[in-house]
Amino acid sequence: MNKKFIYCLLFGMISCLQLWPQQTSLELVKQGMDYIYNCDFKQSRLVIKKIEDRLPGSAIPHLMKAMEVFWQHYPVHQREHPLSKYQKHLVDAYQRSLDVLEHDPQNPEAKFLAMASQGLLAESYAESGRSFKAVGAAKRAYNYIKEGASRKEEFKEFYLSTGLYNYYREYYPDAYPIYKPFMSFFMKGNRQLGIKQLEYAAKNASISHVIAKYYLSYIYMRYEYIPAKALRQGKDLHFSYPSNKLFSAMYLESLIINKRYEEATPLARGLQADSNPYLKIFGDLFMAVIEERKHRNFPQAERLYQVALRSNHKHDMERDHLEAYAYLGLGRIYQQKNQPDQARKFFKESLDKAYTKAMKSEAKSYLN
Repeated sequence: MNKKFIYCLLFGMISCLQLWPQQTSLELVKQGMDYIYNCDFKQSRLVIKKIEDRLPGSAIPHLMKAMEVFWQHYPVHQREHPLSKYQKHLVDAYQRSLDVLEHDPQNPEAKFLAMASQGLLAESYAESGRSFKAVGAAKRAYNYIKEGASRKEEFKEFYLSTGLYNYYREYYPDAYPIYKPFMSFFMKGNRQLGIKQLEYAAKNASISHVIAKYYLSYIYMRYEYIPAKALRQGKDLHFSYPSNKLFSAMYLESLIINKRYEEATPLARGLQADSNPYLKIFGDLFMAVIEERKHRNFPQAERLYQVALRSNHKHDMERDHLEAYAYLGLGRIYQQKNQPDQARKFFKESLDKAYTKAMKSEAKSYLN
């Protein structure tokens, strides 16, 4: 099963807040998730303790603890001990949900939380190479997703899972035809409807609006290629959660594709200084774009493109999209150097790595 499909389809289904009967508990969970998204884990732990006291036996604290681990140790799938903790919290959350469903089979909160924990486990197992377990978790989550699609009017948080499903169910078979036979086992989707549902979740959902905005930024930036809309979502996330470096990296990329290099420069420099290589690569790569496009400093741009590529290989990041960016930039630089053979080699590398229509189109334009 394709890792990216599981990740994009199921990541972020963390809580269906409309289901909680106590308004005070609802506000606590919203507060705790805001702390988690802004990487303020000292405060989030205090809030989770309060939720555990108020909602004994609930799956919610375990899911929140899982998300703490995810953001604190990003990328969690590259770190054995945090990964083990992350998966244990998700398994515990699922078991708590099943305990409720055993006595109340139609309990909507427990069904949503079961879907969330299994969806995140499917992504986690896939990323860590446990394909058999990933398929099992994805199948269990899918059963809950189907039910959630019919209940989204009742619970607005379901707009996130339904929107993600509708979009990626159609996007991936189109982008990767090899998966079309496999996808025939799943209910049909609708890309444009999926986008509308994600937009609705971004505006109206209680907590899943954050992840809805993240995916809208991602979709508008890399798949649909609507730079202005990507920028709107990325900017909102960055300024709402300025300590979240992944949100900053996505905002930086949206600034780059909108050619707003002046605003992008301090963000790029900040990420260049980050100790986490999985975040630093964004700074090096997009600083290279700024040096090339804005300052016409081709030697410095070439150096930074090469730094980004070496980092990607050294840490086994498997970030083809970022490699495609770097190879495309190197191709343009070697074209400026009047070295067409080397430039063509880089453009071919970019075309091979690229999975967005915009980047493929640019690489092809240089090769024609």
